[in-house]
Amino acid sequence: MDGTQIYHEKLSRLENVIYGKEPDRVPITAMMSLFHARYAGYTAKDIYFDYTKNHDAAIKTAKDFDFDSLLILNGLEGTNMSLTFMKNAPELASGARFMLATYHAILNDAYTKWPGSELDDNAHPQFLGKEIMKQDEYDQFIADPADFLNRVALPRTCSALRDPGSPEANAAMLKFGAEIGKAGAAQGALIGELGKMGIPTFPTAWSYAPLDVMSDFLRDIKNIVLDMYRKPDYVKKSADALVPLLTESAKLTGNVPPEVKKALGTNIVECFFPLHLNEYLNPKMYDEFYWPSLKAVLLEVIKMGQTPYILFEGRHDAHLETLLELPKGKVVGVFDKTDPRKVREVLDDQIILVSGPPNSLLIGSNPQKIDDYMKSMLGDCKSGGMMIYPGVDGGISGDARPENVQALIQAVKKYGEY
Repeated sequence: MDGTQIYHEKLSRLENVIYGKEPDRVPITAMMSLFHARYAGYTAKDIYFDYTKNHDAAIKTAKDFDFDSLLILNGLEGTNMSLTFMKNAPELASGARFMLATYHAILNDAYTKWPGSELDDNAHPQFLGKEIMKQDEYDQFIADPADFLNRVALPRTCSALRDPGSPEANAAMLKFGAEIGKAGAAQGALIGELGKMGIPTFPTAWSYAPLDVMSDFLRDIKNIVLDMYRKPDYVKKSADALVPLLTESAKLTGNVPPEVKKALGTNIVECFFPLHLNEYLNPKMYDEFYWPSLKAVLLEVIKMGQTPYILFEGRHDAHLETLLELPKGKVVGVFDKTDPRKVREVLDDQIILVSGPPNSLLIGSNPQKIDDYMKSMLGDCKSGGMMIYPGVDGGISGDARPENVQALIQAVKKYGEY
């Protein structure tokens, strides 16, 4: 088959699962940030700072591993930046959703460290928690979250912007805007090249759990948990205040031009949600502080016609039943540490199940053990449709053994047919 035929075969396989049907076989949806670099012989520094090397590494990996979709994620969480620019500079909002190494070099943000900069050339980039918003600033934030992010948080977050309106800050913003353009062009070129090879990409919008915005970017995890006891009403109000902004984020970033949808061949728009605080909260705290505002955003995103694609990071066992409150079959759920059999037991086909082997297996195991693992998982969970996400705890690790990744692909082809 040529690239066009392969593309439509893989796209149909993915769409069928999202639409609640069983395809010809279980699709493999891969995400990676360093595996492709090391497989192609590049350092982490190479692919994070050089868009051409990143492109070449991704294409080599796509040629050698028969994934049904492939996402190269070369950034760290940056929803705070996207929300900051959404109203006053919407042209920057989508490109700022992830903090890239090249952005960090311009803005000198306080959240991230990068290989070849603060870290060793082959290190994985790091996201650092930091208190940006003070405890006595809740009222100011709740009154106008967007204004607070712009006027208060941004100068504290990025030292290059600490003096708004100064020549230095203006120059940094100009460089930042230009770099967003370069990164966007590189991403578009990569998606186009993958498409020619037969690997589809879904249009993707971005949103976030409201309370994760507070813990990841403003108060940090330790303080937000303490605030649930010290200032519970303020925590709830701050999360509620973010619901309209995060709903607008999904709307803005998911406004895909018709010509793009036509080129990609699909009407599906996924909306990406990574959950972080969920594992830290007991059911009572989750239900009281975390779930109401997240549920509100999810329902609005579904109402828009988008498909929430949620990474349930950590162990989500205690909170599974809350997903019964969402419309059936409208959410894709990637479960990090929760056994997919448990998900099936509690939710059946309420959500579109995505799971896979953890990176510990891809790194330290062997092809036979991978085959055994996949045979058991697919036998127990594939009925009704599911997707496999290799390295389910964060995407395929840079330390994963290529022969184990190949064994996973072969096992899915062997045991994943319907």
